[in-house]
Amino acid sequence: MKAFVVGLVATVSLFLLGGPHDVAADCRERISLSPPAESDSVDGIGRAEIRANDAQQIFTVEVDVDVPDGTPLFVFANGEPAGMITFVPGVAALELSNANARLPSGLDPVCSIGPVWVTDGDGTMLLTGSF
Repeated sequence: MKAFVVGLVATVSLFLLGGPHDVAADCRERISLSPPAESDSVDGIGRAEIRANDAQQIFTVEVDVDVPDGTPLFVFANGEPAGMITFVPGVAALELSNANARLPSGLDPVCSIGPVWVTDGDGTMLLTGSF
């Protein structure tokens, strides 16, 4: 009986440890992005969302800020560049997914993203938030 229990424990351990190592935890969270407290000159709102289901991961940022059309906006997550949005009237969005390519450095896994911020071309922080 002792040999059976030891064998069963070893088999279960190998099964649990032998799973894929690149599978991220499932998550789905949304946050609001708002102007930083020290900046009263920016008029804008935004939101960010992280979603992971099995191996699929998605990071989305949507912003509506008072800047001229065509203004490049830069999105950062966990201190790393995530991508660029060219502002158009209404809401401009950035959606990154691992469905077609690898996620940028610092965004994989998306469930571990913390601070998110959006800057203009001069590096001025326009919106910020944290998961």
